[in-house]
Amino acid sequence: MRKNKLFTSQYKELFLPLIVEQLFLTLIGNFNVFLFSLFNDQMVAAIGISDQLLNIFAMITNIVVLGASILIIQNADKSRIEYVKSILKESVILNLIIALLIVLSVFLFNKNLLQLMQTPKELLDETSIYIRVVSLSIVFLAMTSLMLASLRAFGYVKNAVSVSVLNTVLVIIGNSLIVILNLGGISYIAVATLLARLLGMIITFLTLKKNIPELFIIDKPFKKLPLKKEILSLGIPSAMEQISYNFSQTIITAIIASLGTIAVSSKIYTQTITSFIFSIGVAAGVSGNLIIGNLYREKNFEKIEDFGIMNTNKISLIAAGINLILALLGNYIVKIFTTNPDIMEIVRNLLFFQILLDPMRVSNEILVNSLNVLKDVKYPVMVGIITTYALVIPLSYLAVNKLGMGLQSVWIVFIIDESLRRLLFTKRFKSGKWIKLNEVEDGQKI
Repeated sequence: MRKNKLFTSQYKELFLPLIVEQLFLTLIGNFNVFLFSLFNDQMVAAIGISDQLLNIFAMITNIVVLGASILIIQNADKSRIEYVKSILKESVILNLIIALLIVLSVFLFNKNLLQLMQTPKELLDETSIYIRVVSLSIVFLAMTSLMLASLRAFGYVKNAVSVSVLNTVLVIIGNSLIVILNLGGISYIAVATLLARLLGMIITFLTLKKNIPELFIIDKPFKKLPLKKEILSLGIPSAMEQISYNFSQTIITAIIASLGTIAVSSKIYTQTITSFIFSIGVAAGVSGNLIIGNLYREKNFEKIEDFGIMNTNKISLIAAGINLILALLGNYIVKIFTTNPDIMEIVRNLLFFQILLDPMRVSNEILVNSLNVLKDVKYPVMVGIITTYALVIPLSYLAVNKLGMGLQSVWIVFIIDESLRRLLFTKRFKSGKWIKLNEVEDGQKI
């Protein structure tokens, strides 16, 4: 890896398939919003509010996925296959338990949760049906994510990308049939999503079994290892940063919902248009994790630090450039989704705010991923919780509910928050404290 050169052959082999996957997933997500907008802006708002809650529930199951992924990346070698098998076994058990508790909670308290988010009364019944049905697919998503992480860790990145893309195509085909053929409303879309995700999980399982059959050979009993505790000790802090962020977004969505359906739809359309930029950060973060995992096994801590900062800085510059283009073309892009002049005006303005926001979000995605894979999992969640509850939510509430300011004020709060996080995460990564953490753990293992 040459100094100051990010796109080496090793990086491109990882990044290019992953960015294709992420961009495809984002385009499909955008197509979904477009698809739902064929009904009306109210359906977009209803599904948007539901998905905000469902994302939080998915993040809870992701506690296990993240913890297991860190361990798998650090042990992704055929000589450690028995250990990896134990990781997967414990992860499946934990995910089933957590998913069951989530589904029960959703069925019992879905309307209470939706009312807390200030869901408009005219959307409450349909939104309630959608969230109950789709919540059943949370366990499918968790298992699929775990298997895809295993494929990537063992070097089968292209296979993982192909399966991920295929799974998403299944969802969009199901939704398209419902909408285009006018087979039903939001409840039918929920059922189609559920069935598509189940089929996707089955396809992912078969792909994993084909490429890494050693994981499914039971020639001796599993060793009883204290992996549940280790998975959770890594996964809880790793996931809590994401959960905290998504939970804050849920509360802020409720604050925005108090401004009316136009504000909610404007938020969703803006984030839809710019969502693929964050996907670049996700692809860079995953690529960085795999490279850092290799360097970690070699104990090459100096290269880890150089690579992590370079990955962050160069990808954030790319994000800023793309944001600028989108903002300049915003007048044309927003017409794809809506003809409501009020929504169009808000979205055009917000796209210019995104020029400052998205590069910071992308940077934080990469930095947090890098810290997590190096087991420095507590610091990101501590920063996330403090900035969320001491800064983002109070300022958003003050601006909208007390000062009567519009949606743009919330975006200013987002920019302040993400910029502060980037500063703190960069300082942490450069401090070398994660090196000491890994040195201490290595000493304990000996």
